[in-house]
Amino acid sequence: MGNNNSLSVLTEDLLEEYTILTYLSKGEILHLYKVFSRLAPNGILGDLNWRFPCENLEEIFTQLKYNPFKDRIFRVFSSQKDGLMSFEDVLDLCSVMSERCPDKVKAAWAFQIFDFDEDEAVGTEDLMNVIKRLTSSAGFISETDQKHIIKILMNEMDLELSGRVGIQEFVHAVGKMSEFPHSFCFKF
Repeated sequence: MGNNNSLSVLTEDLLEEYTILTYLSKGEILHLYKVFSRLAPNGILGDLNWRFPCENLEEIFTQLKYNPFKDRIFRVFSSQKDGLMSFEDVLDLCSVMSERCPDKVKAAWAFQIFDFDEDEAVGTEDLMNVIKRLTSSAGFISETDQKHIIKILMNEMDLELSGRVGIQEFVHAVGKMSEFPHSFCFKF
């Protein structure tokens, strides 16, 4: 941090705390602070609680710009669920999307993203939404095919046979998918 006054709000103690609470290194946190500061009116982020519109964050995280789940990602990681994100919200997002984040933690956050109706379960409608978002650019998938895919997914994930997938069932199912951790990750 040295003599750079623009980083004075990010003290050594706070930086150390962030490294303990996230899966990010000090260097990554400092980099995120520098990049995030570009959004501040004067180019200096003097208040770590200042909340920025999620649309502005697409300038920083271009990998989310065309993500079919970007609205859900921003909603889930916005601590106030208000379409705005603070620096700490961004740290949470980047921590989960880092390669060092454990698969089970990633899966728990993915569960929240896929729980579109926010009823603490992934049900048929949530899965229908996931399929539509994943296939919208690839072309149309018939409703019959969508229902067939959902039936297969529910047979595999709904261990309690409740017609809905709870977080533990979801984490268990995602744990069997070797490619999941790599698809729920990005560089920043």
